[in-house]
Parts: sequence; C-alpha cells; structure tokens
Amino acid sequence: MLATSSHRRRPRPAPQDDGPARLHVAVLMGGVGHEREVSLRTGRAVTDALTEGGHRAEGWVLEGDRDEALDALPRGLDAVFIALHGDYGEDGRVQRALAERGLVYTGSGPEASARAYDKLRTKRLLSRAGVPVAPDRVLPFPFGPRDLRHVLRLVPAYPVVVKPARMGSSVGVVVCRDRQQVRRALEENARFAQPQLVEEFVPGHELTCGVLGREALPVVEPVPAGGTYDYRAKYDPTAGTRYGVEPEAIPAAVRAEVRRLALVAHDALGLSDLSRVDFRYDPSRDRLAALEVNTIPGMTATSLLPKGAAAAGLSFPRLVERICRLAIRSGVR
Repeated sequence: MLATSSHRRRPRPAPQDDGPARLHVAVLMGGVGHEREVSLRTGRAVTDALTEGGHRAEGWVLEGDRDEALDALPRGLDAVFIALHGDYGEDGRVQRALAERGLVYTGSGPEASARAYDKLRTKRLLSRAGVPVAPDRVLPFPFGPRDLRHVLRLVPAYPVVVKPARMGSSVGVVVCRDRQQVRRALEENARFAQPQLVEEFVPGHELTCGVLGREALPVVEPVPAGGTYDYRAKYDPTAGTRYGVEPEAIPAAVRAEVRRLALVAHDALGLSDLSRVDFRYDPSRDRLAALEVNTIPGMTATSLLPKGAAAAGLSFPRLVERICRLAIRSGVR
C-alpha cells in the first residue's frame, strides 16, 4: 500500500489506469555539465521502455543549452520526457523553454525545479516544513582564504560531507574526516563555480523514497559494497551495490515516516508528478535527515525510483508511460 499525503497543497485526482492510446513522445537527453553520461543512459532506457510499451518514442540528444535547439522537435508530440540531469535539465531552464513553445513536458515546472535544484534553498524550505535536515555551514562563491578559514573554524565535529549546492549524482560529494580533507575538497570543488555546503555526516543507512503522482513509493535502501554510495556505486552495475526494498532491518515506523516526509518535501517545494527524496537514518539516535530532493530521478538499470515502482507493481515500461500521462494531465505549465 502506498502512502498518500494528508496535507495537499494543490489537490489532484489520483492517477487512473493508463489508457490504451499510443503516445508520441520525444525524450530529451545529453545536454551540458557533469551528468551528461547519466542523462544519456536514462534517456536511452526511457526511449526503449516507451517503445516496448507500444508507443512512438524518439530520442533527442542535446549538445548544448540553447533553447533554439528545441525548435527542431517534431510537431504533434503528446509529451516531452525530460531525461536531462543537472544544468539545463533540473534547474528549470529547459522547462521554461518548453512551456514557451507550448509543449507538454514531464516533471515539475520551472520555478519548482529551480528551487529543488538548489540544495541551500531546498534545505531551508524543508526545515520550515518540518522535514529534518542535517546542520551545515556554507562557503559562498567566489571565496577567498578568509572565507575558507571562517568555514573551517565553524565545523564542530568530524566527519562532515562537502557538497556543491547545485550538482547531482554525487558529483563533488566528499566525506571528510579532518580539517585538511575539508580544505582540499572545498578547493577542488571551486571548479564548479557555486556555493558549497559543509554538512554534518549522519551515520547509518541511506534511504530513498520516490513520489509518483500523489503517492509515495516503497522505500529503497542502496547498500554499496565499498561503504560509500558514490558515483561508481550508483551507476556501475559491477560495483556490487545491493538494494533492499522496504528493508526489514529498518523499523516499519521509520519506513512509514520516510514515505510521509517524502510527500511533505514534495509539497514543500511545489513539485509535480514525480520526485525522489534521499535520506540518512541513524539507528543509534533514531534520527532521520533529508539530504536532497531530485526532480528528474535517474532511470537507469541501477536507479532507485524504478526499483520502488517495481515493488509497487509498476514495470519500467508502465512507469515511464505513467509519467508521460501525468504530464499530459497537467498540460502546458
């Protein structure tokens, strides 16, 4: 049984069984930035799944972030499936460009996407909505030696996690166990030209929960072979990462709370149709902390939202079709 929100900001009917009509969908993938390869994997998987489901799916690989490239999309599309990760995918720009062209697209609108893409804004909004988050210190960009020394002085204890404010797929995320490691990570991440968070490390379990329509999917726990759920553990099928769906080692009450908080986070950011919220759970303190909210979750062979959807009875072809039909119901935004 899927959890549903009890405090809906914008009430909408629950998704009905998808109709038999054949859809014409363009799948946007590639794009710019450090998550291009993941985007290509997601886009190919989505295109193949829609085709397997009997729909007309066309993969469109973007090489840049110029809105004019969208003018070449075919006429008569039912929806555009956004499989772009990172910049010009999750930051709201491509959503705005598609809306200006009168095209229906999957996922959240421009403003909500931009909010969720910024971890600083996300954490502040989640905290205001009652979703627990890990304490952090922020290093602005650009920064000088004085800014760096100030942040280092504010770190109360180790380990901590250094992460860029506007990146995904664990790019630039480093677990640091002393001051020198923090300094090195911050200096190396300066290449991303954005603020960085120095966040308290919450030990224990990584938990994630997808939201589809108005429903929270079953909780998934990735268990990386190397102990850290980094880029390789997420995307390399040979990395040895195991996945537990509604893992019995996590108390049922905690799993229910994860599903509830995922819906609260989804609503707090004003998101639409789908998202995935990542948490850490420390059993020694019975403590949950939300890490981030993903508006365009990965759809690869190792991705987490499809695993939760499968546990809820949705095959991958049915999942991507459902996402498209939710977009069509929302219309041009």
